[in-house]
Amino acid sequence: MSIQIVNPATNETLNYFPTATFLHNNSPISSTINNEDGVIYLEHSGNTYVLEDYMGGHPINVRRFGLNADRGYTSTAINKGIKLAKKYNYKSLYIPNGDYDITETVNIDVAPDTTIKIEGNLNVKESFTGNAIVIGTHGPAITQPVEDSLAGLNIQGLNCSKKIYNDSDSTGIVIMNVIASTIEIKRVTGFKIGTLIYSDNGRGGGTSYNTFFINYFHDNKINLKFEKNDVQGYINENTFYGGTFNHSTSFPKVKTFHILMEDKQINLHPYNNNRFLYPSFEDNDPDNATAAQITGESNTIVGPRMENPQDPFYAIIFDKYSKRCQVISKGFGLYKSSVENNGEENSYETNSGNLLTTNSVNPVLTLQNQASSSYELYSGLDASGNKVFFVNGEGKGFYGNSVYAEQGFRWATSDGSKNDRGLFNGNGAPSIAANPGSIYINNDGGNKMLWIKTASGSSSGWKLIGTQADALTAAEPSPSATAQDVWVRLKNLEDNLKAAGLLSS
Repeated sequence: MSIQIVNPATNETLNYFPTATFLHNNSPISSTINNEDGVIYLEHSGNTYVLEDYMGGHPINVRRFGLNADRGYTSTAINKGIKLAKKYNYKSLYIPNGDYDITETVNIDVAPDTTIKIEGNLNVKESFTGNAIVIGTHGPAITQPVEDSLAGLNIQGLNCSKKIYNDSDSTGIVIMNVIASTIEIKRVTGFKIGTLIYSDNGRGGGTSYNTFFINYFHDNKINLKFEKNDVQGYINENTFYGGTFNHSTSFPKVKTFHILMEDKQINLHPYNNNRFLYPSFEDNDPDNATAAQITGESNTIVGPRMENPQDPFYAIIFDKYSKRCQVISKGFGLYKSSVENNGEENSYETNSGNLLTTNSVNPVLTLQNQASSSYELYSGLDASGNKVFFVNGEGKGFYGNSVYAEQGFRWATSDGSKNDRGLFNGNGAPSIAANPGSIYINNDGGNKMLWIKTASGSSSGWKLIGTQADALTAAEPSPSATAQDVWVRLKNLEDNLKAAGLLSS
């Protein structure tokens, strides 16, 4: 049967139930419980009691753990509630509405599969340095036994704010060595680093396979940063939904990033398969702002909004260590100038077209119509929507107008090569290496317009074929010509035809 006892931490009257043992492990409650706890478990009038919230499975309200002098709420109370929740393996915490003064680091180091609901505002003093909120713990040293990252968290309404940015070395939220968790970050403003995704756990999962719902990331020098330990640590397979990223016009004119993946080449585990879905990258600085700097492998940004009215080259940067990273889907303000690609095999789609690249033997793009090789692989339309060309799976091209080629057409030959025989063009006499049977057209025209390759595979062996400007027919004999004259002229015609390759020897 419950009784009402005054909570010594807050002077609230709460319901408690008598108990002699800890509910989570059935061990006896120590006589020093009021010094160690005094809220969830407490000693009163010679007996020990447990808070009704804990016994009934309701979320533990961190307000139960203390108020400051003016009855405001503090980081000290939050930390005590978190510490006791982990000690008693309790997996439901609640930070109710209200303003909480964050004067020390809040360490959210809880049991796996814990749910934390935050409705209050976590306000950090402008002079605060260090990490305001830390979720998770450092990984084990390399010489220590393997430990898993903290798994299964469900954190709703996480927030952390300074009213005014200053250049102190401060971080709003650190998430480190957390896996398979869902975290909603409602707001983070006013820090050198708004939110840091960190890992120094190279064997227990790192910071991976998480889902983040992100909202208001404004006026942090770096709004969202990724960083790994120099030697170990994984950050991969995380999905970030949404996010409004911004720096206001009043923000100091310093180099800023909305997303920054800090490269650590000494660490052998590149960031990989992290996905950013529909982020809004907005800024007002014409000289110092970068929307995102991406490194690692196969990291993807989908449908970003690129809005910086002061900077037409406001960019997403793939650094030189990026590989197979991509921007997918067209986004507001996303043009060719919005992407700076310094890596390998990266690709991006913008409002001004698509670019696919490769730095390997793999093809840039492969098309296949599996229904039939005679069906189309791709086609083109004119401005009125009429089909003007298409290519099918047999390699046949069909064109509704002229086909232009700068260096000519070439075709396969009996020896299997495809570049040694064809139809070429240029200005003046030919100097192109080709095999016999090739044809050359002199773009200058005149009486030396058409040539045929009759010998060798080098640039020599071209023979001129006369044109209408230089007829191959012999002059018509005069009426007084003798039979000998006619015979000589026919012989000259024969020689000319042989020289032109039009008559065999």
